[in-house]
Amino acid sequence: MGLAHSTMKAFIFISLILLSAALMDAPRGEAGNDEAQLLTTLRQMYDAEKRHDRSFIRSHLSDDFKEVAGDGRVYEWKDIEPKIDDMELREYKLNKCISDFIRPDVAYLSCEMEADASFRGNALPHLFRVTWIWTRGKDRRWMVRFEQATIIPEATVVPHN
Repeated sequence: MGLAHSTMKAFIFISLILLSAALMDAPRGEAGNDEAQLLTTLRQMYDAEKRHDRSFIRSHLSDDFKEVAGDGRVYEWKDIEPKIDDMELREYKLNKCISDFIRPDVAYLSCEMEADASFRGNALPHLFRVTWIWTRGKDRRWMVRFEQATIIPEATVVPHN
């Protein structure tokens, strides 16, 4: 029994290692595709914001969507939607993005955002760190559930060499 028992333990150990490696590789590939999908959708949403396309933006927000804006207040879609025409997003750039998948159906994405924008004619800050929580619905589509925009004061920006 000693040799057979040792062989069986070795087989189980190797099987577990192979299974672990396979499981670790599978989500990364899918997560990479999902991350690309989130960024693509996000860019489409900001392009829709430039056009004041309420229906496109709304179609990518969960029913319980909340936003913590740069002013620190919490907004829902019903608060945001009537003011979309007051917002002028001329240009934006997303940089230094990070993401993680908390579960297969929940992810966060956080990017530094440079924006040329104004609200009711008043210039908005130029630099933000924006973080989104995305959830996947029953139809497998990713929806933004939460967004927080943190203003990065210009004085804190360190030039990169």
